[in-house]
Order: sequence, then C-alpha cells, then structure tokens
Amino acid sequence: MENSYTTQTTTELTEAGKPKLPSGLNVLTILTFIGCGIGLLFTLLTPVINKFFLGFMEKAQTSGRELSAKELADMEKGKNVILLSQANMVPLMIVGIISIALCIVGAIWMRKLKKDGFWIYTGGELLPVIGSFIILGMGQFTGVVSVIFAVGIPVLFVILYAMQRKYLVN
Repeated sequence: MENSYTTQTTTELTEAGKPKLPSGLNVLTILTFIGCGIGLLFTLLTPVINKFFLGFMEKAQTSGRELSAKELADMEKGKNVILLSQANMVPLMIVGIISIALCIVGAIWMRKLKKDGFWIYTGGELLPVIGSFIILGMGQFTGVVSVIFAVGIPVLFVILYAMQRKYLVN
C-alpha cells in the first residue's frame, strides 16, 4: 500500500490510487444508515405510536389504581406533548423526513471522503432539534430521557464525525 502525505494526516490509498475509507468513518456511516432507517420507521409510524401511548395513559388513569400527584402530573405533561405533536403532525413529519434525507446524503458524501458531507450531515442532525423546538417549544422535553434522545445523541454523532473530518479530503 502506498501512503499519501498531507498536512494533517497520512491517508492510505487503495490499489486504484483512491483514498481508503478509514474504519472509524466506516463504522459511523453504517451506524448512521441504521439510525436513519429506524428514524424513518418511527417518523412514519408517529401517528400510530401517539395513539398507542394516549390509549396507554387512559388505561392507567382508569385502572382503579391510585396514582401519586407526581405520576398524574407527569402523565398530564406527556399527554399534552402527544396532543401538541398530533396537532402539528405534518410539519413534524416533514422536518423528520428532510432531516433523515440530509443525514443519509451527508453520510454517503463522507463515505466518498467529501468535506461538505459533514456539514450536510450536521444540518440533518440539528434540523429536527431546532424544528421541534420551533414547532413544539420546550414542552417536548418532559424528562432526561427525551433530552438525551432529542439532543444528546445527535450532538454525540456530530462530535464523532468532527473527529473524523481529518480524513475528508475532497
């Protein structure tokens, strides 16, 4: 194998003379494709999921079991978020689908070692965070778990991809 020396890093070349895809970038893009597939599934099934959880909450309230004040308050917050997301279903689904498309295009470009792929991917990760905040406000963040999924995971992946930017040469 030949090595091409750049100012930032050493890039391995394939037999055809093209830069070889680093393993870290390969793993991240594969995880991105899997995550985008799961995200698309959840985005398209959001109406069904919301209906399921509303039914679940109704059963919990009418089960005859005494619920604490905290449980009732948490359930009411969750119910309000679901009702708000149902009222804004179309814009939320559009934001979700556009975001997934941007993430896929960005990951494909990064697999081709294109620098612009990182920025497209980053836009795809940040669009649902910003779009959901604009559409739903702070009410969507009802707990630590929702914040981790809505903000933490996208930020983590952007940081991991940023660490791989040194391999993007085109």
